[in-house]
Amino acid sequence: MTVFLDDIDRWDGESHGTYAVREAEIIEFAEQYDPQWFHTDPDRAADSIHGDLIASGWHTAAMSMRLFVDGFLDETATLGAKGLDRLRWPEPVVPGDELTVHSTIHGVDEEREDYGIVRWGVDTTAGEKTVLSTEALVLVARS
Repeated sequence: MTVFLDDIDRWDGESHGTYAVREAEIIEFAEQYDPQWFHTDPDRAADSIHGDLIASGWHTAAMSMRLFVDGFLDETATLGAKGLDRLRWPEPVVPGDELTVHSTIHGVDEEREDYGIVRWGVDTTAGEKTVLSTEALVLVARS
């Protein structure tokens, strides 16, 4: 079943998935896109303020996006996005974390007669800690 704009509140307050974060993946992503030592060197990172290797915030965003697509967007009549109104990484992701994404509909803006913009709150958690918080501006088709 495809969820169109008029039924988008179906996703309000829903949670989805788990994604197991591996050390090798953190290093591989960082070496290609964000090669700072606290993302690439486990020994040095152990002595950092975080006490462990941490995932790049961009990697956290990418893992969150995967969960968001699998849990919500794959079943939604999306047409792309206009961007993010905010993006925060309140706590770092470390190897062994299990990520879950949570959806909150912050509002719907009328854009055109054939689609609207959903202001979609996305929060990713690892256990009790929030590791990503954002508001995505998602284009969603009308039925």
